[in-house]
Amino acid sequence: MESFKQNAVVFDCAGTLVEMYRVTKDLETGKIMPDADNLKLVTESEGRGLIIMDAPLDLVQRQPPERRLSDFLRKEKIPFGVAYAAPGFNSGDISRILLNDQTEMTEFLKTNQEATSFFDDIVYEVFGFVADSKKDKITHVMSTGGKLFDSAKAVIEAAKENCDVFIVSGDDYANLNRVADRLGVPKENVVGLCDDTRKQKIIFDLQNHYPKVIMIGDGINDMPALQAADYGILVSRSNYYTPDNLKDAADDIVDDLLECADLLQSYILE
Repeated sequence: MESFKQNAVVFDCAGTLVEMYRVTKDLETGKIMPDADNLKLVTESEGRGLIIMDAPLDLVQRQPPERRLSDFLRKEKIPFGVAYAAPGFNSGDISRILLNDQTEMTEFLKTNQEATSFFDDIVYEVFGFVADSKKDKITHVMSTGGKLFDSAKAVIEAAKENCDVFIVSGDDYANLNRVADRLGVPKENVVGLCDDTRKQKIIFDLQNHYPKVIMIGDGINDMPALQAADYGILVSRSNYYTPDNLKDAADDIVDDLLECADLLQSYILE
């Protein structure tokens, strides 16, 4: 990697640059949870993992409702990644859980319809599920629709004045690349399907090339990266899970993404 500027700023995507509307279904109770906080859901039980599928929307929508998720992932060769996991969950658990899982694609079709009708100008649509290694099954399915925060473009442009800009996220590449296109971030600076550990490693790797590396995120899965960065900014949103240890990991906390532009300028000019 060749450094062109003295600083690098890494943005999370969902919840940081993109305003999200998540719809989650509890497969054990049948309850639909609008505007769900899936990271909090994962942290509530040991052995849970939030799995994001890198599956095109049109492909999912074409599936027979009764097709099993496990069959869809295997035969269509759908990439997926662990966006966040509670203690006791390992990525190797996913194959074992899927082996006997009965979840059907109809569950995703139901949540997707509600999730993507909430905003206009949707730039982000994602599918995922919560796998529970203790129960050996999928306990929740989720769909998300998202639009860029109104201030996202202005903050990215401000960051570009003195920084190389990266997007590092647990989201899938199709969505991240659409967001990057809208914001003018080079595709080679986009890394998807990252869990919290990989985000942290990317910060460490960038620190080998840049004197100053800044991290901007909003969720518990950004905590190790915020701690590792030379300067970490937490965008704390009232409707998402923001525990004290996440707040402690950041150097500054804002409740509006737009505030990051001035904070970046102040830090870089120190």
